[in-house]
Amino acid sequence: MLEAAASVTKAEGPFASAPFCGTLAGLLLDRAASEPDRVLITWEHRQITTAEVASVGHAFASKLRSLGVKPGDTVLTMMDAGPSYIALFLALSLVGATWVPQAPDARGPSLAHVLSIAKPDLVIAAPHAVHNLIASGHNDLSTILEVDSWVWPEPPGLNHFPDPVPSDSDNVCAVLFTSGTTGPPKGVMVTERMLLASAAGCALASKCEAGDAFLMWEPMHHIGGPQLVIMALIHSARLVVVKRFSARKFWPLVRAHEVNKLHYLGGILEILLKSQEQQDDKDHPIKLAFGGGCRPETRCDFIERFSIPIREVFGMTEASSFTMVDDRGTIGSIGQVLPWMDVELVEEDGQLVGEGAVGEIAVRPRHSGLLTPGYLGDAEATARLLKGGWLYTGDLGRRDVEGNYFFLGRKTDSLRRRGENISAWEIETGLAGHPDIAETAIVGVPSEIGEADILCFIVMREGIVLDLIKIAEWCQVHLPRQHVPRYWKQVQGFERTPSQRIRKDCLDVDLADAIDLGDGQ
Repeated sequence: MLEAAASVTKAEGPFASAPFCGTLAGLLLDRAASEPDRVLITWEHRQITTAEVASVGHAFASKLRSLGVKPGDTVLTMMDAGPSYIALFLALSLVGATWVPQAPDARGPSLAHVLSIAKPDLVIAAPHAVHNLIASGHNDLSTILEVDSWVWPEPPGLNHFPDPVPSDSDNVCAVLFTSGTTGPPKGVMVTERMLLASAAGCALASKCEAGDAFLMWEPMHHIGGPQLVIMALIHSARLVVVKRFSARKFWPLVRAHEVNKLHYLGGILEILLKSQEQQDDKDHPIKLAFGGGCRPETRCDFIERFSIPIREVFGMTEASSFTMVDDRGTIGSIGQVLPWMDVELVEEDGQLVGEGAVGEIAVRPRHSGLLTPGYLGDAEATARLLKGGWLYTGDLGRRDVEGNYFFLGRKTDSLRRRGENISAWEIETGLAGHPDIAETAIVGVPSEIGEADILCFIVMREGIVLDLIKIAEWCQVHLPRQHVPRYWKQVQGFERTPSQRIRKDCLDVDLADAIDLGDGQ
């Protein structure tokens, strides 16, 4: 059994352990005192220093206290990306509140669910988000504060910052709701220690050094946003903050602001590859791209076209964001285990699997406090997640003899066809090898015979006309017989989560308008 494992995979290589002590408020005060004039944020045409961020953060903290916010109170935010949001995030740590960030366009049953679970004492929202709040059941206007995060207030110019509220690194400081593709979102309870660890993992993955510039396209309601802020404070990096990711504006921004590190998730690299090739594709300051979800074919194409090294990582919010980083450049690998984590692969009954075999990825920290205390208000889901000191990720993987791990999809993102369990990821990765296919999403649909048939949603590369007969012929040659989809639907794009994963729960699985190429079995 996993709980009785005598040995675990050891992290080796150049990775060094990182401290996870202290608090965000203490970090902010320290940096405001030690490097007040260093530019922390580039926002449009403005350079914002560490001292200015701290000053505005303290002004926000004073406003929150005047509204009656006390340590332990819950504050839900629905704001657009911008420097004011960063300052507000830090202000919440100064007053000791529990932060519950939501997308500024959150609405409907999902938002109503979050409100019912989080029960916020105060909501801070962009003006355009208030209607959705009220429609979702938050009708107490006295507990709603409107803030335009695209407006940077004039810093009050404080020369002395008051001491922050005493805090423990293991106090829950945030509840980050997962953007799962099925079911209602689950609120991951996150401690300050976990956020500091996520920043340490981010710094290691990106080889962060003083003076590095990161394009911050990540939303603050995803852990990718706050961990970048904390990392920039610790390692003296600069954040070029944008309202949202834009392929059209990407390279001009990168060159104008000398961005040298790129974080990617989901389809970001594919989006950049879709743009028309230019003579200056290799003329840019980016030294490294790091993130998750890059297929081997995409990796090769991206490196060849833009001459940017890529480092794949693996992790989840529930385990301080980073668990593995590929430091060896192994094609297809999600990396090697970080020094503050242990990882094993397990079967359904908890037995360990050997090298080359497929199992669920389970994580155990070597330092206390790096796993979530659980999901807010969901004891059942917490019990499935945490067992005997280990966190069961729900992700399938395998490990080679050199300690490289390979991601094989979600346990829940699979189907059973003709008695065989098939990972949707396996099929999607196989189809990614077709030169005319930009992206696919695989789901299982009821079958007339057996458990399920395969429905493939397909996006073609720009300028390519779909020819399903030729694609089906290609599949017969390049994919296992069980992996060839029966049903097909062409789409122009996919709705995505904040981490750029495809929202499969939003796909239209009605087969009435699907193209049926037959069973082929």
